[in-house]
Amino acid sequence: MKQKSYLFILVYGSVLFFDWGCKSEPKLNTRREFSKQLSLPIFSTILSRHQTEKKILHLLIKTENISEKPIQNLQILFFAFEENGNLLVPEEQKTPELICLHERIIPPHTKKKCHVGPYVFPKNWSSIRLTSISFSTSDKTRHFISESDLDDVTEWEK
Repeated sequence: MKQKSYLFILVYGSVLFFDWGCKSEPKLNTRREFSKQLSLPIFSTILSRHQTEKKILHLLIKTENISEKPIQNLQILFFAFEENGNLLVPEEQKTPELICLHERIIPPHTKKKCHVGPYVFPKNWSSIRLTSISFSTSDKTRHFISESDLDDVTEWEK
């Protein structure tokens, strides 16, 4: 009788252990889903629309308000760099900032598009760096997403 109860406990315990050990959090298929689960307010997809000529840069940014509050005054800041790592200034500008600016209200669960460029540079650019995203919420609070957290709210597409 003791053998049967030990066997039952061993089998039942193994089933519980393996069932408990195999459960995991649902897998998130996209970075956007991950951002939404973390309750991050926005998600941006950046598409490079430049030609084969690397002196010209044109970006299309699609930003979605994934929060429950409206946002406004969205600013996304980029910089272009040459192969040696030097900062590039577009030919028509005096400063190197490349800014996507959307001043109007973006309602919850709405996507807005923004174009950066086309810009012409004196030299070929080799990399584009996204450095910050900032926006205001309806209560006039200004939010700033720094470079270290940008991977959570952005995705580059080719």
